[in-house]
Amino acid sequence: MKNFNWLAVIIVTILLSACNKGYDRLLDEREYEDTTGVTGKQPKILFLVVDGARGEAVRNAQASHLLELSDNAIYSWNSISDTLSLDATAWSDLLTGVHKEKHGVVKSDFSDNRLGQYPVFFKYIKARMPAFRIAAYSASDSLGKMLITDADVNHTFGNDDDATEQAILDELKIDTAGLIFGQFSQVATAGKAYGYDAGIPEYKAAILRVDEYIGNIMNALRQRKNYQHENWLVVVTSGRGGPFSIPPDEDDGTILSNPKVNTFTIFYSPRYMPNFIDRPYTGARYTGKAVRLYGKTATDAVYATIDEGKEDLNLGKTNEMTIALKIKKNKTTYGDYSYTFPNIIGNNLSLDWWKNTGWAISLETNAWGVHYGQNGAGFNMVTGANISDGKWHDLTAVFLNRDNKRFLRLFTDGNFNTETEITSYGSFDTDDPLTLGYVPGNVTDDNRWLNAYVTEIRFWRAALPDNVIKEYVCAEELPTSHPYHDYLIGYWPCRDGFGGVFKDQTEYKHDFQIHNNYQWDDFSDLMCPSSASNLTQLVPQPVDVARQILNWLQIAVDTKWQMDGRVWVTSYTSI
Repeated sequence: MKNFNWLAVIIVTILLSACNKGYDRLLDEREYEDTTGVTGKQPKILFLVVDGARGEAVRNAQASHLLELSDNAIYSWNSISDTLSLDATAWSDLLTGVHKEKHGVVKSDFSDNRLGQYPVFFKYIKARMPAFRIAAYSASDSLGKMLITDADVNHTFGNDDDATEQAILDELKIDTAGLIFGQFSQVATAGKAYGYDAGIPEYKAAILRVDEYIGNIMNALRQRKNYQHENWLVVVTSGRGGPFSIPPDEDDGTILSNPKVNTFTIFYSPRYMPNFIDRPYTGARYTGKAVRLYGKTATDAVYATIDEGKEDLNLGKTNEMTIALKIKKNKTTYGDYSYTFPNIIGNNLSLDWWKNTGWAISLETNAWGVHYGQNGAGFNMVTGANISDGKWHDLTAVFLNRDNKRFLRLFTDGNFNTETEITSYGSFDTDDPLTLGYVPGNVTDDNRWLNAYVTEIRFWRAALPDNVIKEYVCAEELPTSHPYHDYLIGYWPCRDGFGGVFKDQTEYKHDFQIHNNYQWDDFSDLMCPSSASNLTQLVPQPVDVARQILNWLQIAVDTKWQMDGRVWVTSYTSI
C-alpha cells in the first residue's frame, strides 16, 4: 500500500477554501433596473423657431410653457444672433450651421448665396439616415420656398401661425416622425408694428400666444404612443430680436446690449439637468455724481487743490507710497481721446518739466503715465497702458524701495505695466499744492488740458503688493476690510454729490478745494470691462443649433462641412 500524501491533501483543501471565499464578495441578490435600453431609444428632434422674439422680453413676459422647459434644459435669455438682423440671414444661420460669411445669405431674396456649398443640415441627416423622416412647417412662405431642402414634407402657411401649429400637431401623430421643424412669425409681426419689448401689450400678447402653441405641442409630443421609447431633443429659439431703446443704465456698450441681436435658446430633454447660460460678465456698473475736471486757464478751469497739510502726502526721497485713482477720459475737441501730458494729479505746477522738481500722474496721448523730475537731474516719464475708450479705468503708481534702490511701478486696471528705477532723482517734494486737474503750461492746444472725471483717489504710505492691487481694483469704493486700510493717508471718493470740496475720508481730513464753475454730473458707466475678446462665444448662437441636433442624432460632423457652431452640454438626471 502506497503511503498517502497527507500534505498534498491539506494544500488542496486550503486552495479550495481560498477560492470559495472569493464568492463571498458577490453582490447580494436584488432587483436592478436595466438602463441599457436608454441608449436604444430612438433619437428625435422638435425644432421650433419664434421669429423676432427678444430673449429678455420672452423672459419678462413670463411665458409659462417656455419657462417650464427650462427646468430640464440648457437655456439662455441672452443668446446672440447675426448683426444684420435680417430674417433670411437668421434662418440661414439656424439651418446651415455656418455664418453669413460662408452661406452668403445677406439679402431678403436669398440672391448670390452659397447654399450649394453650405446646405441646410437636413442634407447631412439624409445622407446618413435616408429613411429618417423630416417635416418642415413654416408660417413664412419665403423660408420654406427659398431655403428649406431635403425634407420629406415642406409646407408653408402665408404667415398663419394657427395653421402652422395644427400642422405640427398632426405631424406628431405620425409614428415615423423624426425631425419636426416649425417656424412662427406673429411675434416678429407684432414687434415690427408696435415695438420689441414685453412692456408693449401687443408684443407680449404675441409671445404668450406662441407660448400656448408650444404648450399644446409639448402635450401632444408627450402623448405619442411610443413616447417612452423615444429620445426627444426639443429646440426652441429665435433667429433675431428687434430694435428697442433699452434704459441707459442697462447699456454696457457691448453686443449684449443690442436688442436687435438679443435672442433666446432652449435645448430641452426630460433627461437634462438645468444649465442656465447667463449673460456674460462685461464689467461692474459704476454710478454716482462726479465733477468734470477741464479747462485751459486758471480763471475758467475746473480743478481742485490741497494747500494746507499737503506735506503729509509728500513722497520724500525714500517714502514707500502707493497712489491710485479711477478716471474716465472724455473726448477732446478733436473728437478723440489723445491728450498731450495734461496733469491728473501731482505737485508740479508747470509743464516745463526740465525746469522743475515734482511729480504728476498725467495722460500721455492714448495712455497715461507718471512724470517725475528733479531740478538739475532732468525729467522723465514712465508710461502705462492705453485707456482711450471712454470707460472708467483704475490707475495705480507704486513707489517702493528694493536693494537700496527706489523704483516706480505702474498698473492699469490691476494689471502690471512697467517698472523703472528712480533712485537718482532724489526727493520730488515741492512747496506747491497737491493739484487735481489744471496746471499752467506753455502750450494752448485743446488736447493739452484735462477733460475727465476722476474719483476714488487713494494714498497709502506703503508699497502695495501686486495681488492686493489686483484684488480691489474693481471695488466701487474702498472697503474697511482692505488689508492696507490702516496705511491710508488720504482717501477722496470724489462722489460727494454736493458742495465745493472733495472730502478726505481719512483721519487727516485734507479736503480738496474745488475751484471755479464746477457742477456735479450724474454718471452710470461700465467699470472693469471684461477681457473676453469675443462675447458671442460665451452664449449660444443660431449656428450652434445644427451642431446640437446632429450631435443628438449621433451624426459625426465632417470637417469638410466647415460648420461654425458648437455643442452645449449639461449633466443628465439618469443614464
